[in-house]
Amino acid sequence: MKFTVNKDEFLKALTISDSIIYPRTPLSILLNIYLEVHNDGQIIIQSYNGDHGVKVEATAKVEEAGKISLLSKKLLEIIRNIPNDTICIEQKPGELEVVIHPEGKKSPIFRLNGVSAETYPTFKEFNWDSYIKLNQGTLRELITSTEFAVSTDQSQIAFTGTFITESSDGILSFVTTDGKRLAVISKAIEEKEGEVLTDIIVPQRILKTISDSLGQGEVLFAVHNGQAYFKVNNTYVFTNLVEGKFPNYRDVIPAQSTSTLTVDASALIACLQQVAIMSDNESGRVKLDVEGNQLVITGVTVHGNSNASVEIGEVTEGQNVVSIAVNHKALTDFLRNIQGKNVLISINSSGSPILLKPAGESDYEYITMPMKNN
Repeated sequence: MKFTVNKDEFLKALTISDSIIYPRTPLSILLNIYLEVHNDGQIIIQSYNGDHGVKVEATAKVEEAGKISLLSKKLLEIIRNIPNDTICIEQKPGELEVVIHPEGKKSPIFRLNGVSAETYPTFKEFNWDSYIKLNQGTLRELITSTEFAVSTDQSQIAFTGTFITESSDGILSFVTTDGKRLAVISKAIEEKEGEVLTDIIVPQRILKTISDSLGQGEVLFAVHNGQAYFKVNNTYVFTNLVEGKFPNYRDVIPAQSTSTLTVDASALIACLQQVAIMSDNESGRVKLDVEGNQLVITGVTVHGNSNASVEIGEVTEGQNVVSIAVNHKALTDFLRNIQGKNVLISINSSGSPILLKPAGESDYEYITMPMKNN
């Protein structure tokens, strides 16, 4: 095997493949990537961690085809530290060592031992007879608008991924919750071929890998035999699904409210950051008070002897006096996704969920539960 490859293109492919590799695994081969080089100039890089698999196709100038399995993170470190735009990688026939150096130079030179490619797990291909097609920008918005509300608590396994459902004909929804807040966004499907099972939970780790792969064009999404498949340009991904039952998220979205406010999202972030200085660092608790036609936000120190408050917003519907406590980060996590827009905030009582959504839009909703209003 001998080929020369553009450093940036090769590094991007390796980074995407490496992103799913667990640092601790009972099978040492899963710390490796699979590298295959074809005479037509195609490079195939694969990774697998027991739950998810990634295949990335790249191009190179190939003098001799071949394949090998190499330690992923060590290869990444080598490629990052070669000071050249083009890299030469060579494996002598019958040997399991690759030699890596800048094209046209013999220094720096790295020698990395590998293992036989035949020992690496087989990548699970998909025939793409059935799929959902989305614009890559749409998929990026679906992921970034919901990823912050995913739970990291493994005791709530159904909350550790994103629930994907065709909420109505031709509309795909991404939903996440950690039990205290919930984010849901819905977008139109660009094209659908055949039957595609939805109402599934996709692990968040793999969606991060997919998000990092997104650029221009379309992405294909399919589900088959308990696994989800994604095709993003020259990147192919498969993943096991998260087991468990996702809650009926529509049941927790308030149907009506006693007070509705319209506030500039960017201005609200700035206000929350100001009052958060005086809030308890551990709880992040701030208080929202609807007073007349204004929203007053207050942050209070843990002992209650210091505070900061700002007035913002306009009550556009309802005049009831409402006081509610909430974690300021639970608000800003959502607001960062709609900066530059107005946010509609709906409040019923101090013990009811708060509903936020971009003003004039119905495809993105966020619920956060209140804290004790001491």
